[in-house]
Amino acid sequence: MDGNWVDKISKDVDEQIDLYISVRDYRFYQIEKLKRIAKHLQRQKNCSECKSAKKELEEIVLDLDRLINKSGVNRGEYEKRVEKLIEHLKDQHNVFQAHHFTYTYSTIFTLVGAGFGLVLTYGMFSSFNPSVFFMPAGVGMFLGNIMGSRKDKECVREGKQI
Repeated sequence: MDGNWVDKISKDVDEQIDLYISVRDYRFYQIEKLKRIAKHLQRQKNCSECKSAKKELEEIVLDLDRLINKSGVNRGEYEKRVEKLIEHLKDQHNVFQAHHFTYTYSTIFTLVGAGFGLVLTYGMFSSFNPSVFFMPAGVGMFLGNIMGSRKDKECVREGKQI
């Protein structure tokens, strides 16, 4: 039954795309992501929130024309509703969006590197030295990229990525 639900959602998404959604909007609003969300919701058997999220996803899919094509308010509603589904998957089931850890780790490590660079530059020269400041920030970004990419690959292997 659950496999049929995912197939039905995929079919409904494809129908809505063919009838109402432009290629530009399809890419911009990442409508393909709805199919991947459906697959992850299907996997969660014992979660009552996922059962209600399935109904929410069905409503979103059937209402794509209004949500995407009518007005900016409706587009914002679409984004909020989809983000709510993604947040539930992330918080309750450890399912993350693509490149989540790469972006997060790169940001954190860059900021830590910049802080370390600031301490180094004022500690060594008593004034701002750009090369001493930017070197640790660059190294931090590089390390964050590597570590985040590894974590993202692990999520893909475990099937925990949207």
